[in-house]
Amino acid sequence: MNHEDIARSAATRRNFLKGAGIAGIGLTGAAIMGTSFGKNEQKVEAAIQPAYTDTDILNFALNLEYLEAEFYCMSTWGATLVGLGIITEAETSGPTTGGMMVPNFGKYPEATLATALRDTEIAHVKYLRAALGSAAAKKPAINLNALGYGFSSVASWLKLARQFEDVGVSAYLGAAPMITSSTYLAAAAAIMATEAQHSGSIRISCISNGVMSPAVDSLDIPPTTQNVYDLDKNALSIPRTVAQVLNIVYAGGDCSGGFYPNGMNGMATCKG
Repeated sequence: MNHEDIARSAATRRNFLKGAGIAGIGLTGAAIMGTSFGKNEQKVEAAIQPAYTDTDILNFALNLEYLEAEFYCMSTWGATLVGLGIITEAETSGPTTGGMMVPNFGKYPEATLATALRDTEIAHVKYLRAALGSAAAKKPAINLNALGYGFSSVASWLKLARQFEDVGVSAYLGAAPMITSSTYLAAAAAIMATEAQHSGSIRISCISNGVMSPAVDSLDIPPTTQNVYDLDKNALSIPRTVAQVLNIVYAGGDCSGGFYPNGMNGMATCKG
C-alpha cells in the first residue's frame, strides 16, 4: 500500500467515525479516559503502555467483541455470526464451537435483556470492522464451552455473561491511555459506556436471581448485595492491562487457550 492509499484509508475511517457521531466527542473522551489523578497513577499509566498502535488496540477490542457477540447469538438464537450472515467464512480464521440456545429462554424476563445484549454486541462487531476497514482482524477460532457453563439455564447464562461484561469494561478502560487518536479514543469511550450499561444490568440480574458468578482474577468483584457494582475502594471502575485480560480469556495461557484455542488475531495477542 503506497502513501496515497494509506492516506485515503485513514480518511475513510475518519469519515465513518464522523458520520457515526463519534468525532464530536473526541475531546470529552480524552478528558474522561486519558486523565491521571496524581503522580502515582501517572507512573502506573506510563509503565503499562507497550508499543501497540491504535489499530492494534481496536483489533484487540474487536476480538473481545467477536467473543461476546458469538456468546449472545448462540445463547439466544443457537447460531454463530457466520451462520447468521453477519460475517463470512472468509472473514474468520477458525470456527466458533460449543454452546447452544438456552432452554426455554423466552419464558424468562432475562430474555429481553439477552436480546438487547445480542443486538448491541453484533452492532459493536460491525462498527469496529467498519472503522478498521481492511485492517480489521478476522474472527479467530472461539470455544464457547471453555469454562463449561453459560448455556444450560438462565442462571448459568448470567454467570458467564457477568464475567464477559465486567472484563469487557475493564479492557476498554485499561486500553484507553494507550490510544493516541482522539477520534479512536472517543469510539472506544462510546463502546465502553455501552459495555458499562451491560455490566450494570447483568450484575443486578445476578443479585436478583441469587446467581453467584465466580471471580475471574484477584481484581474481580462478583456482584452481591454488598458489592452491587464492580468498583475499587474509591468507587472507580477497575481497568485491566492487555496482559491481564488475555490471562483471563486464555485461561492462563500465554498466547492461546481458553475461549481462544488458537489465540486472538492481530498484534495484541500474547501476554509477554
